[in-house]
Amino acid sequence: MRPILVMFIFCLFFSAADNEYKLIKSISFPHAATLTTDNLGQAYIVSENQLLKYSHRGNLLSNFSESNLGNLGFVDAGNPMKLLLFYPDYARIIILDSKLSFQTALDFRSININQPLTVCNSTENGYWVYDREDDQLKKIDLNLQVIQQSGSLTQLLGYQVQPGMMTESNGLIYMNNSETGILVFDRFAAYYKTIPYTGVDFFQVIEKDIVFINKRSLIRFDTKSVTENEVLIPEIDSIRAARIEQHELYLLTSDSLKFYSF
Repeated sequence: MRPILVMFIFCLFFSAADNEYKLIKSISFPHAATLTTDNLGQAYIVSENQLLKYSHRGNLLSNFSESNLGNLGFVDAGNPMKLLLFYPDYARIIILDSKLSFQTALDFRSININQPLTVCNSTENGYWVYDREDDQLKKIDLNLQVIQQSGSLTQLLGYQVQPGMMTESNGLIYMNNSETGILVFDRFAAYYKTIPYTGVDFFQVIEKDIVFINKRSLIRFDTKSVTENEVLIPEIDSIRAARIEQHELYLLTSDSLKFYSF
């Protein structure tokens, strides 16, 4: 989708009123752990350590599970043809194709990254990883070489980070730190700034906007104008995570996954 069209759809979403959402489907998920989506409008749920993939209409498309690597901690679906699954207990990632078929795996300990806390795909090939052992954000290329690294973040920031997720968008890397906000780095792993929203576990980057749940509200933060807007959505009282793709809104509540159109 062209950037102008993306921004047009995004503006439509943020001007939508609560009563303009149409519920397409609701799926019971009392044990759902995380929600993410891709730019094709497909939704991914981690439930009881299994990855489930749904169409934008809420139809189950495929599933994947790996019982020998511990907890499935994070899924990066930024590239729907190259899904990244992170298993922190064993310091490993698995790469799946669009059908959730196994493609490859990487053991970070085999390249001397012993304590990876969060990982994501790089749009310029390779992977980003925060290594707790030496307190650095690193970029790993496809030859498994470290080609960029930040230096000690504790020395730079004055506190130790405890990131839960990370994503790359438009040449910037966004990494949350619950106590201080969302840290932003450039493509060379150099620290750029902190977006000071605390307690953010999951967030989505759409063009220049960061979208996340904060204090029972869905917030859109415009990184260019440094302005905040609250977005009206259904069922905010029980919301755990929210995602937006094209004309769809996905809400993970305390007991279900809901698909809306607008």
